[in-house]
Amino acid sequence: MTAESLAALALLAAIFASVHGAGGPPASPTAARADVSRAAAIRPSANARHAALSSGGVGLVGTRNCQMARNLAGYVNPLAAAVVRPERIDQGVDYAGSGTLSAIGAGRITYVATSGTGWPGTFIEYQLLAGTDAGCYVFYAEGLTPMQGVHVGETVSAGQAIATIIPGYPTGIEVGWGASKGTKTYAAIAGQWSATDDQENVASPAGRNFSALIDALGGPPGKVEG
Repeated sequence: MTAESLAALALLAAIFASVHGAGGPPASPTAARADVSRAAAIRPSANARHAALSSGGVGLVGTRNCQMARNLAGYVNPLAAAVVRPERIDQGVDYAGSGTLSAIGAGRITYVATSGTGWPGTFIEYQLLAGTDAGCYVFYAEGLTPMQGVHVGETVSAGQAIATIIPGYPTGIEVGWGASKGTKTYAAIAGQWSATDDQENVASPAGRNFSALIDALGGPPGKVEG
Protein backbone atom coordinates (compact mmCIF):
# COMPACT_ATOMS: atom_id res chain seq x y z
CA MET A 1 0.00 0.00 0.00
CA THR A 2 1.40 3.41 -0.95
CA ALA A 3 2.00 6.29 1.44
CA GLU A 4 -0.77 8.22 -0.29
CA SER A 5 -3.23 5.36 0.31
CA LEU A 6 -2.30 5.18 3.99
CA ALA A 7 -2.77 8.91 4.36
CA ALA A 8 -6.20 8.73 2.72
CA LEU A 9 -7.30 5.93 5.06
CA ALA A 10 -6.11 7.89 8.08
CA LEU A 11 -8.09 10.92 6.96
CA LEU A 12 -11.28 8.87 6.50
CA ALA A 13 -10.85 7.35 9.97
CA ALA A 14 -10.47 10.79 11.51
CA ILE A 15 -13.63 12.04 9.79
CA PHE A 16 -15.60 8.97 10.93
CA ALA A 17 -14.43 9.44 14.54
CA SER A 18 -15.35 13.11 14.59
CA VAL A 19 -18.88 12.47 13.25
CA HIS A 20 -19.71 9.53 15.51
CA GLY A 21 -18.01 10.76 18.65
CA ALA A 22 -19.78 14.09 18.88
CA GLY A 23 -22.68 12.76 20.97
CA GLY A 24 -25.37 14.27 18.78
CA PRO A 25 -25.71 17.44 16.78
CA PRO A 26 -25.04 20.78 18.49
CA ALA A 27 -27.90 23.18 18.87
CA SER A 28 -28.00 26.09 16.44
CA PRO A 29 -28.04 29.66 17.85
CA THR A 30 -31.42 31.37 17.58
CA ALA A 31 -32.91 34.77 18.27
CA ALA A 32 -34.47 35.42 21.68
CA ARG A 33 -37.93 35.06 20.15
CA ALA A 34 -38.33 32.81 17.13
CA ASP A 35 -41.19 32.92 14.70
CA VAL A 36 -41.29 29.40 13.25
CA SER A 37 -41.85 30.45 9.65
CA ARG A 38 -39.03 33.01 9.86
CA ALA A 39 -36.67 30.50 11.46
CA ALA A 40 -37.35 27.99 8.68
CA ALA A 41 -36.03 30.46 6.12
CA ILE A 42 -32.53 30.46 7.66
CA ARG A 43 -32.14 26.72 8.16
CA PRO A 44 -29.18 24.87 6.59
CA SER A 45 -29.79 22.67 3.55
CA ALA A 46 -32.03 19.61 3.83
CA ASN A 47 -29.10 17.27 3.12
CA ALA A 48 -27.06 18.79 5.95
CA ARG A 49 -29.97 18.56 8.38
CA HIS A 50 -30.65 14.91 7.50
CA ALA A 51 -26.96 14.06 8.00
CA ALA A 52 -27.05 15.60 11.47
CA LEU A 53 -30.14 13.60 12.37
CA SER A 54 -28.78 10.29 11.16
CA SER A 55 -25.70 10.69 13.37
CA GLY A 56 -27.77 11.53 16.48
CA GLY A 57 -29.93 8.46 17.07
CA VAL A 58 -31.26 7.92 20.56
CA GLY A 59 -31.07 4.13 20.53
CA LEU A 60 -33.70 1.74 21.83
CA VAL A 61 -37.21 2.68 22.92
CA GLY A 62 -38.65 -0.57 24.17
CA THR A 63 -37.79 -2.98 21.37
CA ARG A 64 -37.70 -0.27 18.70
CA ASN A 65 -34.46 1.21 17.39
CA CYS A 66 -35.60 4.82 17.06
CA GLN A 67 -32.71 6.46 15.27
CA MET A 68 -33.78 9.69 13.64
CA ALA A 69 -34.48 9.27 9.98
CA ARG A 70 -32.61 10.33 6.90
CA ASN A 71 -36.01 10.46 5.20
CA LEU A 72 -38.48 12.81 6.91
CA ALA A 73 -41.33 12.14 4.48
CA GLY A 74 -44.66 12.22 6.30
CA TYR A 75 -43.35 14.29 9.24
CA VAL A 76 -44.12 17.98 9.88
CA ASN A 77 -42.96 20.75 12.19
CA PRO A 78 -45.07 20.41 15.37
CA LEU A 79 -44.46 24.11 16.17
CA ALA A 80 -45.66 25.45 12.81
CA ALA A 81 -48.77 27.00 14.41
CA ALA A 82 -46.90 28.42 17.42
CA VAL A 83 -44.64 31.38 18.16
CA VAL A 84 -42.04 30.21 20.66
CA ARG A 85 -38.77 31.11 22.32
CA PRO A 86 -36.42 28.09 22.48
CA GLU A 87 -34.95 27.35 25.89
CA ARG A 88 -32.73 24.59 27.26
CA ILE A 89 -32.38 21.04 26.05
CA ASP A 90 -32.77 18.60 28.96
CA GLN A 91 -34.87 15.42 28.82
CA GLY A 92 -36.50 16.96 25.78
CA VAL A 93 -36.59 20.54 24.53
CA ASP A 94 -38.07 23.46 26.50
CA TYR A 95 -39.95 26.36 24.92
CA ALA A 96 -41.97 29.38 26.03
CA GLY A 97 -44.58 31.05 23.87
CA SER A 98 -48.09 30.63 22.56
CA GLY A 99 -50.03 28.88 19.84
CA THR A 100 -50.77 25.25 19.01
CA LEU A 101 -48.73 22.04 19.11
CA SER A 102 -49.51 19.51 16.41
CA ALA A 103 -48.59 15.88 15.76
CA ILE A 104 -45.24 15.31 14.05
CA GLY A 105 -46.68 12.39 12.11
CA ALA A 106 -49.57 9.97 12.04
CA GLY A 107 -49.94 8.46 15.49
CA ARG A 108 -52.09 7.13 18.30
CA ILE A 109 -52.58 8.92 21.63
CA THR A 110 -51.26 6.76 24.49
CA TYR A 111 -51.48 9.13 27.48
CA VAL A 112 -53.39 12.30 28.37
CA ALA A 113 -53.55 13.93 31.82
CA THR A 114 -53.63 17.50 33.11
CA SER A 115 -52.91 16.78 36.78
CA GLY A 116 -51.11 14.18 38.87
CA THR A 117 -48.57 13.69 36.12
CA GLY A 118 -45.39 14.26 38.13
CA TRP A 119 -44.78 17.24 35.84
CA PRO A 120 -45.74 20.87 36.51
CA GLY A 121 -48.88 20.51 34.43
CA THR A 122 -50.08 18.39 31.52
CA PHE A 123 -48.53 15.27 29.99
CA ILE A 124 -49.57 14.01 26.54
CA GLU A 125 -47.91 11.15 24.68
CA TYR A 126 -48.51 9.56 21.29
CA GLN A 127 -46.91 6.73 19.33
CA LEU A 128 -45.85 7.36 15.76
CA LEU A 129 -47.57 4.92 13.38
CA ALA A 130 -45.88 5.85 10.10
CA GLY A 131 -42.57 7.00 8.69
CA THR A 132 -39.11 5.80 9.57
CA ASP A 133 -39.69 6.27 13.31
CA ALA A 134 -42.95 4.32 13.44
CA GLY A 135 -43.21 2.74 16.87
CA CYS A 136 -41.45 5.57 18.71
CA TYR A 137 -43.21 7.75 21.30
CA VAL A 138 -43.38 11.55 21.49
CA PHE A 139 -44.39 13.54 24.58
CA TYR A 140 -45.68 17.10 25.08
CA ALA A 141 -45.70 18.34 28.68
CA GLU A 142 -46.22 21.17 31.20
CA GLY A 143 -48.03 24.40 30.20
CA LEU A 144 -50.51 22.88 27.76
CA THR A 145 -54.23 22.46 27.35
CA PRO A 146 -55.20 19.32 25.36
CA MET A 147 -57.44 20.02 22.39
CA GLN A 148 -61.06 19.16 23.03
CA GLY A 149 -61.68 15.50 22.32
CA VAL A 150 -58.05 14.38 22.50
CA HIS A 151 -58.13 11.05 24.33
CA VAL A 152 -56.19 7.81 24.74
CA GLY A 153 -56.66 5.56 21.72
CA GLU A 154 -57.43 8.41 19.31
CA THR A 155 -55.64 8.25 15.97
CA VAL A 156 -54.18 11.56 14.79
CA SER A 157 -52.70 12.69 11.48
CA ALA A 158 -49.52 14.63 10.77
CA GLY A 159 -50.15 18.29 11.53
CA GLN A 160 -53.32 17.68 13.55
CA ALA A 161 -53.62 19.99 16.58
CA ILE A 162 -52.90 18.18 19.85
CA ALA A 163 -52.71 20.95 22.46
CA THR A 164 -52.59 24.70 22.92
CA ILE A 165 -49.70 26.40 24.71
CA ILE A 166 -50.69 28.39 27.81
CA PRO A 167 -49.08 31.85 27.35
CA GLY A 168 -46.91 32.97 30.26
CA TYR A 169 -46.93 29.56 31.96
CA PRO A 170 -44.17 29.56 34.63
CA THR A 171 -42.33 26.50 33.29
CA GLY A 172 -43.22 26.86 29.62
CA ILE A 173 -43.55 23.57 27.75
CA GLU A 174 -41.33 20.58 27.04
CA VAL A 175 -41.41 18.24 24.04
CA GLY A 176 -39.32 15.15 23.36
CA TRP A 177 -39.05 11.38 23.03
CA GLY A 178 -41.37 9.40 25.30
CA ALA A 179 -41.04 5.84 26.56
CA SER A 180 -44.59 4.50 27.00
CA LYS A 181 -43.81 4.12 30.74
CA GLY A 182 -46.42 6.31 32.38
CA THR A 183 -45.15 9.89 32.26
CA LYS A 184 -41.46 9.01 32.07
CA THR A 185 -39.35 10.16 29.16
CA TYR A 186 -37.01 8.10 27.04
CA ALA A 187 -34.06 9.99 28.57
CA ALA A 188 -35.14 8.97 32.09
CA ILE A 189 -35.77 5.32 31.19
CA ALA A 190 -32.43 5.10 29.37
CA GLY A 191 -30.49 6.48 32.35
CA GLN A 192 -29.61 9.70 30.51
CA TRP A 193 -31.16 11.99 33.11
CA SER A 194 -30.86 12.62 36.87
CA ALA A 195 -31.56 15.32 39.46
CA THR A 196 -27.94 16.44 39.14
CA ASP A 197 -28.29 16.72 35.36
CA ASP A 198 -31.35 18.88 35.92
CA GLN A 199 -29.51 21.23 38.28
CA GLU A 200 -26.54 21.49 35.93
CA ASN A 201 -28.65 21.97 32.78
CA VAL A 202 -27.18 18.89 31.10
CA ALA A 203 -28.57 18.21 27.62
CA SER A 204 -29.43 14.50 27.31
CA PRO A 205 -28.63 12.63 24.08
CA ALA A 206 -32.37 12.06 23.58
CA GLY A 207 -33.03 15.78 24.06
CA ARG A 208 -30.33 16.73 21.58
CA ASN A 209 -31.75 14.28 19.07
CA PHE A 210 -35.27 15.64 19.37
CA SER A 211 -33.93 19.19 19.04
CA ALA A 212 -32.23 18.12 15.80
CA LEU A 213 -35.53 16.69 14.57
CA ILE A 214 -37.35 19.97 15.26
CA ASP A 215 -34.57 21.84 13.46
CA ALA A 216 -34.74 19.54 10.43
CA LEU A 217 -38.50 20.02 10.20
CA GLY A 218 -38.11 23.81 10.14
CA GLY A 219 -38.66 24.73 13.78
CA PRO A 220 -36.28 26.38 16.26
CA PRO A 221 -33.90 23.96 18.02
CA GLY A 222 -33.28 24.17 21.76
CA LYS A 223 -30.23 25.55 23.56
CA VAL A 224 -27.40 23.58 25.17
CA GLU A 225 -26.83 25.41 28.48
CA GLY A 226 -24.89 22.95 30.64
